[in-house]
Amino acid sequence: MPLSFGSVPILAAVAIQLLLISSVSSLNITNEYLHHACNNTQGKYKPGSVFEENLNIALKNISAFNLQKGFALDSNMNRPYKNIPPDTAFVMLQCRGDSYGSKCHSCLTTALSGLRKKCPRNKAGTIWYDQCTLDITTFSAGDSRILYDDYLCITNPKDLSGDKKMFDKKKKDFTDKLISEAGKLGNNSKGSLYATGETMIGTKKLYGMMQCTDELYENGCSVCLDWLVLQHPFCGDGKQGVRYMCRSCNARFELYPFLRT
Repeated sequence: MPLSFGSVPILAAVAIQLLLISSVSSLNITNEYLHHACNNTQGKYKPGSVFEENLNIALKNISAFNLQKGFALDSNMNRPYKNIPPDTAFVMLQCRGDSYGSKCHSCLTTALSGLRKKCPRNKAGTIWYDQCTLDITTFSAGDSRILYDDYLCITNPKDLSGDKKMFDKKKKDFTDKLISEAGKLGNNSKGSLYATGETMIGTKKLYGMMQCTDELYENGCSVCLDWLVLQHPFCGDGKQGVRYMCRSCNARFELYPFLRT
């Protein structure tokens, strides 16, 4: 059945997501729904409206991309985005660093369906899944503006055991390292703004991941991640794992592996 957002079908070339092999499943690789935010300030659109037509143009464009870098920002307008008229639609997709290509296409399909159900006919909204974030709006944020909107902290329900003081210090050092690595990628304007790693804390191994949307070059990624994680020290306090999310960057820490690589 053709994919649609509203009343207009979108024929997207989307690869069918393969079943994960047992060795990958053991790494807790999921694509569960995490959160959504419907922006009601930009209003709703009517079936067959100009905005719906423009939105479907942008979605069709993104669906046709190979998404090998896991990021897409598109509109019914041509770049550069200046003197933006009413009813212009912008769509931004950021897939997790281990979920590019066909996996990114698959997550786009899931996220689009989820956003359509949770924010029906909203001109703006964001939805987060494990492997991607989809954002729709009526205006462009520009090439470097950090979108701090809809900050969210999701904690692992399991309590931390052992030396909490040592865990917090080691996690802080690990956080600084990952922010630095992601920031270097932004300053070099090379590759995706995605950093992962692992570190031993006593007898336990802590796994971490940080990512920014690909337009946050120069110091934008470091600034976003610093605000997201370091300025919210009580998020995840005393828990075995935590996710930090906003529209422009996200981070995650767990005592188990959750990425493909």
